[in-house]
Amino acid sequence: MSSRFQICAQPVGNASTAGYACGNSRGSPSMPCLRLLAILLLSCSVLSARAQTLIAIDNANPPFMYQQDGQPRGLYPLLLQAVFARLGEPLAIQAMPWKRALLRGAAGELGIGGIYKNAERLRVFDYSAPIFEERLLLYVQRERAFDFRGIADLHGKRVGVIRGWSYTEEFDQAARTGQIETQEGSADEANLRKLASGRLDAVIAIELAGQRLLALPGLEQLVALPRPLSINPTYLVFAKQAGQGALLQRFDQALKDMRRDGSLQRLIEQEIATP
Repeated sequence: MSSRFQICAQPVGNASTAGYACGNSRGSPSMPCLRLLAILLLSCSVLSARAQTLIAIDNANPPFMYQQDGQPRGLYPLLLQAVFARLGEPLAIQAMPWKRALLRGAAGELGIGGIYKNAERLRVFDYSAPIFEERLLLYVQRERAFDFRGIADLHGKRVGVIRGWSYTEEFDQAARTGQIETQEGSADEANLRKLASGRLDAVIAIELAGQRLLALPGLEQLVALPRPLSINPTYLVFAKQAGQGALLQRFDQALKDMRRDGSLQRLIEQEIATP
């Protein structure tokens, strides 16, 4: 525990000790002493709140980040915990709906892990170095597969996406202008089941997540198109107003050290190998 928090770890003592420390020979705390103790306790609670860095992740994007039994799970929580442990920084991770994470992150209430980069977000957030790369693929019904060479090939199609996600600047723009009809879902499995039932023409999902889901009953007729929509690095971000630039620099250095010594790759292989 760092020295600036040690005062909060010391026992306050019983009323007799407190009264004696405040100069009350009868052993009961005086009013000035009670006020002092209240100020100390309040100060400790404030320091404890500052001691932890709070980071949000998506609660429905396995195997990268999700919630299970009320706890954050997946590759990104594992990587964030490992880097912050190396830094010696206390960390709290909360899994929540992605839109809520974006709103709270933009307000400066917390950091966000596993986020993509786009022009709009760059105006709001300070970014770490990339923590991982995700391949975004288009999933279709095998009998209704089509050639995909670029965004124009998606014009006029119904495409399942995750609520609150940004995919690429070009795709996002085509969706905003109505050239692509996007239908939002809360999770990849729900979108893929809509695709299997014929209510969508395609679904965008991260390759690792999508390939696992295709083994589920009812999704066997779905396939991924060979050409990726994009390959997106993911990051840790904090709102610019949060002033966490120094922490991000230390995070980047620790991440670089873990890449160099091989511990980062071992964590990735360990988590990806877990079904």
